[in-house]
Amino acid sequence: MTRNPAEQLRPTILIVDDNQEFLRAIEEILSLKAGFHVVCLSDGRKTMEVAAREQPDVIVLDVYMPGTDGPTICRWLKSTKKLANIPVLFLTAVDVDSNFRARCLDEGGDDFLQKPVGAEELLARIRVLLRIKTLQDTLRRERDELELKVKERALELKQKETFAAIGKMVAGVAHEIRNPLGAISNSAAVLSRDLILEGEDLKLMEIIVGESARLRETINHFLTFAHPPPCHFTPVEISKLVEDTLILVRRDSLCGPGVNLEVQIEPDVGVIEADRDRLHQVLWNLIRNALEAISGQGTVQIRISTETVNGTPGISLIVQDDGSGIPEEDHEHVFEPFFTRKVRGSGLGLASVAGIVNSHNGSIDLQSAKGQGARFHLWLPDTQELESSLIGETYGTNLSR
Repeated sequence: MTRNPAEQLRPTILIVDDNQEFLRAIEEILSLKAGFHVVCLSDGRKTMEVAAREQPDVIVLDVYMPGTDGPTICRWLKSTKKLANIPVLFLTAVDVDSNFRARCLDEGGDDFLQKPVGAEELLARIRVLLRIKTLQDTLRRERDELELKVKERALELKQKETFAAIGKMVAGVAHEIRNPLGAISNSAAVLSRDLILEGEDLKLMEIIVGESARLRETINHFLTFAHPPPCHFTPVEISKLVEDTLILVRRDSLCGPGVNLEVQIEPDVGVIEADRDRLHQVLWNLIRNALEAISGQGTVQIRISTETVNGTPGISLIVQDDGSGIPEEDHEHVFEPFFTRKVRGSGLGLASVAGIVNSHNGSIDLQSAKGQGARFHLWLPDTQELESSLIGETYGTNLSR
């Protein structure tokens, strides 16, 4: 049975006893005198079922009942993960020796009372158990939060170490390739200028020049990722930055006649402290990814608004498309360096975006499903506490809010 809101605010006490007269008396005491929500049960064999349903704060359990005894029921309770932390107060009208009392406590009991028991003492014992449970619940919650933070920090440090090693390796490889690539590009430029090429020869030369340029651009991306420049924060007018970025987007080959760009900027979105060039890079990467996702036919939405997160004022930037979407299994990897599903691509676009966002003390998250488009939600604070920050130091941090 579902408890009403008023009952949910009161501690729930489950009373398990085969004596109906005792149940009525104790229910009256606990309910009317103390204001507890009381659940009575005369069949000890149903204790597990009722406790799982009611999730009581304290269980008052008779020692001797038909079918099974209190210590056995207590052992069952304590062996069940969802019920193990509920305090159990044993009650008995029969004189028991110290060995039996010890058994009750060994099976997980928290306190022991002999009938007849005074109302005030019973209430006092239950209130003590309630205070203990509250403290234990708080400690468990804080322990779980601390363990989670420790795990997140350990993962963050591990990722930073990994990314630093990757960056160092990439920088070395890129420098090794850069010089011979420069020689190839220059030679191709001289040959294309001095030779008269036709047909297949001309096509091959165009491929050489084009692929050299593409490879040079990829190497530059690698080097920027390995040794990112420091952020230089200045006042940036977001609406103007979006407008300038869209001028370039509309001239891109991906933005054909079948593409619909929808832009919504709230009037009160003003100036924030940011690195304008880095923020332009974020917008460019997100919008261009959206254009690639819709393959020339579809809608890309850009929405800018004010948003306060954890008491900090900032701006919300959403880039959404109605393209092919991103499979759920890829969500946790899309911001990792070198992860890509594209036939051509370095896999550094979204990793760079994540690094820039984190260097601005912001956050970014993804909502997407295969075949249902993708929605990137970016948040940046209005002001920055630090004068500058290295983007490379932020890779591997928690991206989602």
